[in-house]
Amino acid sequence: MNMTTSFTLVPADFVRLQKMVSRHWHQKAGMLSWPFLLRVVVWLCIGLAGASYARLMREFPEISRPLGVVACLLVVALIAVVTMPYLSQASMRKLMLLPDGAFLSPQTVTLSSDAIRVASVRGDTILPWSGVLALAEDDVNYYLFIDAMQALVLPRAAIAPMAAEFEQFTRRLRASAI
Repeated sequence: MNMTTSFTLVPADFVRLQKMVSRHWHQKAGMLSWPFLLRVVVWLCIGLAGASYARLMREFPEISRPLGVVACLLVVALIAVVTMPYLSQASMRKLMLLPDGAFLSPQTVTLSSDAIRVASVRGDTILPWSGVLALAEDDVNYYLFIDAMQALVLPRAAIAPMAAEFEQFTRRLRASAI
């Protein structure tokens, strides 16, 4: 028995997808991953440099004016470094989400016992359930992961009329990890 629903995703769904992918990556990488340890080392070095800088200003007040200029430049550079990932992500979203692209175009999803069919103005895709690695969800969407960084986004509101069938088709995925 086939179940069909139609929906159109919005840019906020892409933001949610990015957060879900990030959450899965952090869970898989664990607390002591190399990016986490690198962040700890960077912030430790920044703290030590700040402490050394304050000591220099205290011990040599005659050079405090040039050191003040350097401090202002370092603060501006630090703010730029901290905000860069967020600005980069916003820029990437703007370039990746074309108004007539596949993600934001109206989509029709058909669920059957053996596959998911997604049809949009950009084409049709048939994904066997065996090709779905994991299921994740938030309060707005379901995410059917086909690899660690890519997922099919299905709005909960669109799936609601076929919730029982969706639950049956995704039962094996609920405990899966990517």
